[in-house]
Amino acid sequence: MKKYQTIVFSRVLLLATAVLLLSACAGGGQGFAPADTIQSWLWRMEKGMRKPGEVLVSLPDAVWKERGCASLTRPYVAVELNEILPPRLVAGEEFNHRMTYSLCPARTGEVVVGDLSRRITYKGNTVFEDVSRRFELRPGRWRVDAFIGIPPSAPAGIYSVEVSFFGGGVQFERSASLAVSRR
Repeated sequence: MKKYQTIVFSRVLLLATAVLLLSACAGGGQGFAPADTIQSWLWRMEKGMRKPGEVLVSLPDAVWKERGCASLTRPYVAVELNEILPPRLVAGEEFNHRMTYSLCPARTGEVVVGDLSRRITYKGNTVFEDVSRRFELRPGRWRVDAFIGIPPSAPAGIYSVEVSFFGGGVQFERSASLAVSRR
């Protein structure tokens, strides 16, 4: 069985390499330079490996030591990553929003409950908003992934993806840019 898996993996890797080279030589058909096409392909491959939901990255004890939580005003939250992948896409596709945060709770094992909001704006106007009421920030380091589709009719341009949290004595706001093009 292991030999079969190795053969399949080798063929997939070979096929992926061929597709990458063909895309780079063709310029992706969208007027991008080969380097842009390769970067776009890599972003899409990485996005394809992600799954929606929350994952514990580091245990609370490790974060407590690393962040020096004993000397911080708690609850303490640090947003370590706020990422859009891919940051450039075509209307009608979806992107991944990934946020990684660390929480030092006021008391061991305590969660912070509040509203987590993701909002997309275009030219200063909100075009999409999703609010998770009673969202729990948990002790330790957590990665939160969400996938959001851009409608095929969306105009080309630069969008802002804003994430915010308010509740339990904690608040934060972060934003990242997203470039949308038309086919």
